[in-house]
Amino acid sequence: MVDNLDTLEIWVEMSQNMFLDKVRKIEELEVKIRKEIVSTWVEPKTIERSEGKAKRVIDKRRI
Repeated sequence: MVDNLDTLEIWVEMSQNMFLDKVRKIEELEVKIRKEIVSTWVEPKTIERSEGKAKRVIDKRRI
């Protein structure tokens, strides 16, 4: 928790080809992903709930 807010850690698994790319290109992709995540906040209960296989979420909060 930071400033009484939950934090979220997101792991992005790269393909083998990404490791062969230049570091700068990988850094640019990281910046793009960060911007997309920050800019996609939605109102509560607007995200469709999955009825199939559960998504992998690890809750590390200490409640």
